[in-house]
Amino acid sequence: MQDPSWVVILVWGTWLLLTIIIDGLPIPYKLYFSQKTRRKVDASIGDDRLPEVSVVVPAHNEEFNIGFCLESLIASRYPEGKMEIILVDDGSQDKTIEKAKSFETPAREMGKKLKIIAKPHTGKVQALNTGLKSTRGSIIITIDADARMARDAIHNIVVPFVNEPEVGAATGYIEITVPEPGIHLDKNTSLTSGAIVNILHLDEATAMEVVTSYHEDPGRDDVVKGDVVITPAGSATGDASIQVRKHEGVRDGILETFFSRCEFLEYITAFNFERSYQSYVQSIYSMSGAFSAFRREVIGKVGGYWPLTVAEDMHMTMMLHNRKVSIIHVPEAVAYVEAITDYDTLYSQRVRWARGQIEVASMQEKQCPVPKEDIPFRDILDIAWAEKSPRMIGHYLQNRVSIKIQRLRQCTYSSFNFMGLQRILLVDHTIAFPRLIWVFVLALFPVLGLYLYIIPVVALLLYAFYIAIDLVVIIFVYQNSPPNTQHQIEKYFPFILLLPVYRLMTFFFRLSAFLQVLKEPSDWTVDGPVNGFKEGVKEAKKDANAAKESVVTSIFNLAEALNINLENLLNQGRKGK
Repeated sequence: MQDPSWVVILVWGTWLLLTIIIDGLPIPYKLYFSQKTRRKVDASIGDDRLPEVSVVVPAHNEEFNIGFCLESLIASRYPEGKMEIILVDDGSQDKTIEKAKSFETPAREMGKKLKIIAKPHTGKVQALNTGLKSTRGSIIITIDADARMARDAIHNIVVPFVNEPEVGAATGYIEITVPEPGIHLDKNTSLTSGAIVNILHLDEATAMEVVTSYHEDPGRDDVVKGDVVITPAGSATGDASIQVRKHEGVRDGILETFFSRCEFLEYITAFNFERSYQSYVQSIYSMSGAFSAFRREVIGKVGGYWPLTVAEDMHMTMMLHNRKVSIIHVPEAVAYVEAITDYDTLYSQRVRWARGQIEVASMQEKQCPVPKEDIPFRDILDIAWAEKSPRMIGHYLQNRVSIKIQRLRQCTYSSFNFMGLQRILLVDHTIAFPRLIWVFVLALFPVLGLYLYIIPVVALLLYAFYIAIDLVVIIFVYQNSPPNTQHQIEKYFPFILLLPVYRLMTFFFRLSAFLQVLKEPSDWTVDGPVNGFKEGVKEAKKDANAAKESVVTSIFNLAEALNINLENLLNQGRKGK
């Protein structure tokens, strides 16, 4: 017995052919355009040609991160006197400001100015705008407080502004740092630049975690023997070659390993690779909130960041595109952020991103100056039927098409919409629900008397197809990456086999976000399923106890109304037992 032809067409055509068309066919031109984006940093640009830059760092309760962020900025390779760092503390309740103040003197010694602004807690957008108002540089850079800059990141992201006057904004390359199990140190340990990983156990007593890399002393051998000098987390004092912070538990469990390694591969294959080709065709739909740069006049014309969405970086990108501002991706400007290693935090992040897509897309539609057709199609049908004029329907449809063309010509940035935001929405949103429906359709095959072999065969072919796509992209990225990134890719390459599972999980996160947009108010933080389930159990227990108390109270009130003494009855019952 063979499966009916309609099953073959529906399954193999819809699942495999559409998958190849949507996700496979764009890969060659993405590779071509990404290669075009690669630009060597112009080493001939002297310090005298580099402009003054202002780096704005919004921070809220970043006591354990701000030291490493500021340390990386102060150590940045940029001319003395041409870089100011503006830290905006958004009402932190911890020691963020105290940690930041300890870097004022080191910053001054390195020819950089550190300015700290304290304000009540109002949110990231307001903190960014507060910092923007205090800037003096012609290039303004915004970074997250939990990001660490590569030593040449600031220099590399500024160079395109010098060489290419048409560039109005740029976004950097975000690389995930993965927590690793470390080594044991005792008094006789010899250290090399590559020996220190992440977790140190000192003399079997104190557990510490290395966050910044080990800096070799050029005046000594590659192998450094002797005492290891360690300073407190985020400290700017002393002559330390290693920055540490208190180790907060083992982070190399199964789930932590899965999340962190897959997230590293996801960033290099999806976000950074996608931005590379989008940069060439001017269709970047979201600059990185962790590391982006703007010409002063460009960000000034749009009025800074707007508190209209949870995705302020995506909204900023849309506003710049609407003003025909050239936005580029600079792969040579690298910032490091730590991997998310727990389910709820990753869920919250991806739901926020997906919600931001919908919010920004709705704002983009409202930008259009051409009005929509006010008369519904159903009304036109009724009028045409009453007037016995079929031509009226044709004129109506022709007019609708004409209006749509006007809208596309007059109110949208073509590359941004068709190759950027609209394509992302098409894949992430529009096609998402038919894909979900097919899961339930496949479950009906046995009921229809069709062979079950078709389900695992299709699933395996799709799995292999997506692994093949990731393999091609990772090889391309590897060939164009610096040695340290290549080393990380080599270490985590086997996890490419798990990437389809990881992407399927984040796919359902996006679906959740699309549903939340319909029924829940916009919020920066979203409860994850695990914490949500725990809180739900607690609330259920509270509700059960409250219901129990309410029932008991009602019984006693009823007994009192009927002149029945329940206490005596209960006592008699106990005595009878």
